[in-house]
Amino acid sequence: MCFFNVQSQNNYDVNKTGYISLSIANSTLPHKSKQQISLYGCNTSIIIDSGKIVSPRYKDGIISVKKQNGFSWNTKNQEVSGIPFGHQKNKSKKKKFKDFYVSKYYISSPPVVKKSKTGNKDNDIYDIGLITPDNFTFDGLNPNQLVYLDYSILKETHIDYIPVHYDDSFDKLNVYLIPFKVESPDFPWRNTRIIKNAKGASGVGALNKKDNINKLFLPYNYINKEKKHLQFNVTILNDILLDHKIFFMVDGKKRETLNLNEYYKKYGKKKIVLKVVRRKKPPCGCLPPKAKKH
Repeated sequence: MCFFNVQSQNNYDVNKTGYISLSIANSTLPHKSKQQISLYGCNTSIIIDSGKIVSPRYKDGIISVKKQNGFSWNTKNQEVSGIPFGHQKNKSKKKKFKDFYVSKYYISSPPVVKKSKTGNKDNDIYDIGLITPDNFTFDGLNPNQLVYLDYSILKETHIDYIPVHYDDSFDKLNVYLIPFKVESPDFPWRNTRIIKNAKGASGVGALNKKDNINKLFLPYNYINKEKKHLQFNVTILNDILLDHKIFFMVDGKKRETLNLNEYYKKYGKKKIVLKVVRRKKPPCGCLPPKAKKH
């Protein structure tokens, strides 16, 4: 088993923590020896990558851990400690809400990519993988969450990228992390002896203005040699953004969810504009689970 000490974004002192036990199966494609995992909660982002914890919203958020070891493939119950949980107090003067509650988390893990030998990115193959669950809520006195990753369930796919544009509101409010959830009702599964033609998958990702992560992805496959994009809805995870909300701006209208397939048909690879606004009340993902939701 691998043990990690995890620290969240460093604008608050963590008072209480929980655990995660992570099991990773195999991938259909060649892969690195270790796999990265990201967690997104209220005012909290954690990236665990080869034994280092990275808080992408803060410049000094890289912390060495006791054991220099990332998450291994084909390994069960890789244990993570120190995940922030419960009531927290914000130390940052720039934050509107000083008290918040961390219990709901979204989990993401990057795809495994097989690069084309010719360098043509259109021929790159992606194994997206499936995380179960891709979000959870800590509960109890000293909670532990089981998480399972499998990169051998979904069919491999190709990807088109659609760039995004961060308007000046991001600089004004000093925001640059945009977590999102994707849902695809027709994403194909691999056939097994029993399961035939199963479809549907979801997952979590994030854009990051500071790290120049500025593209959304739209999967596609070839059917009878014809390129066919999958249905792909992207929803910004505003329920865990403490003092602001983020929107897609399309035709002058704010949207929290965007159908990338329909957008691509109409606009192609035209940049998708993102806008951030201040909140008047904290979201449900920053309140105790039994509290009244806003």
